[in-house]
Amino acid sequence: MALWRGSAYAGFLALAVGCVFLLEPELPGSALRSLWSSLCLGPAPAPPGPVSPEGRLAAAWDALIVRPVRRWRRVAVGVNACVDVVLSGVKLLQALGLSPGNGKDHSILHSRNDLEEAFIHFMGKGAAAERFFSDKETFHDIAQVASEFPGAQHYVGGNAALIGQKFAANSDLKQVFPAVTSLGLNEQELLFLTQSASGPHSSLSSWNGVPDVGMVSDILFWILKEHGRSKSRASDLTRIHFHTLVYHILATVDGHWANQLAAVAAGARVAGTQACATETIDTSRVSLRAPQEFMTSHSEAGSRIVLNPNKPVVEWHREGISFHFTPVLVCKDPIRTVGLGDAISAEGLFYSEVHPHY
Repeated sequence: MALWRGSAYAGFLALAVGCVFLLEPELPGSALRSLWSSLCLGPAPAPPGPVSPEGRLAAAWDALIVRPVRRWRRVAVGVNACVDVVLSGVKLLQALGLSPGNGKDHSILHSRNDLEEAFIHFMGKGAAAERFFSDKETFHDIAQVASEFPGAQHYVGGNAALIGQKFAANSDLKQVFPAVTSLGLNEQELLFLTQSASGPHSSLSSWNGVPDVGMVSDILFWILKEHGRSKSRASDLTRIHFHTLVYHILATVDGHWANQLAAVAAGARVAGTQACATETIDTSRVSLRAPQEFMTSHSEAGSRIVLNPNKPVVEWHREGISFHFTPVLVCKDPIRTVGLGDAISAEGLFYSEVHPHY
């Protein structure tokens, strides 16, 4: 009889809980856990799924990233290629007979000492840099030492070759169309653009650590408003994919692009997988370093955003321009970073959809 009563109680409980879910499907989880505990049935089972911020963010990306309805038919790729030599910068300086000294930026490199000073300057900031080397013979000697250094790795390089490789793996056709509609920029390139044209925040000499999201947003808005497509301007520029180490932003002129939520997530995801040389995000090898909260603008009254790993893509709008932000899961011990920016731009474009009127 006691066994029958226990079964009956369980049956009634299941029926009652079923009614609760049917009538109040949005009932908070905390209320259901309290109900469960009050019935002395032990602790409620933990919800399945990843618990770390990195795991929740990666799972959210996977759910968000869908291929566009309209697939690419034509791909514009410039003609340039090179060989990237990858090795330790410190070991290269040692092989060149250079010892660490004081760092100093040089807009143009003329000698080995200039290389050493520029390397130390930017390594201290944790930033990448590109500089023109004016002395052809000295540059050739340095390149030869680097190429022949034990353990040096050689990869296909150059923006066009790397983007072409990425599209070749995902597209059936590789044709060229003449109009440039999209830009991919890192933090140095973005700052150079605004400095050269006296745009927003052009008084900055360099970024202080992680580029401020509001400042980046202001500059992207200015580029598209002043130089992008509009009713009174013939420019085809309608999209900018900004990427820095810890976050990405896609800025688009409204009415020209779709699927940008998936595109920005895909670009950020490939940053983590390629840097760690993994097929999928390995949450034990990446970390979430993006700002936990930020302002969307400093030029106007922006909104304050608080980062939520369960909803990793944040969207806001400003005068006909849409912004999509997502953090990056940064590889703790990167294996391959050469060409990472190009892979990011190509992946974001692959998941983007151009509206039919284009």
